Amino acid sequence: MVQYETKIGDRWYPVVRYDTAHGVAHKDVLNHEGLREKVILGEMDYKEALNLADADIRENWTSYKAQFLRRMGK
Repeated sequence: MVQYETKIGDRWYPVVRYDTAHGVAHKDVLNHEGLREKVILGEMDYKEALNLADADIRENWTSYKAQFLRRMGK
């Protein structure tokens, strides 16, 4: 699993998570209440999924954080 978290005040929140639970690579985009939007990544092996997750979070973490804060009302 690869996960991006952000700290708001004294609390850490998961923002986006990639994993292969249930046998399929997917991305969960979370809100501050833990509700998620699941995006299935399609056919790929675990190494490809890990590389995609790492690259996506490195390149897009600021966008993920901004979206998270908007959904939170901040």
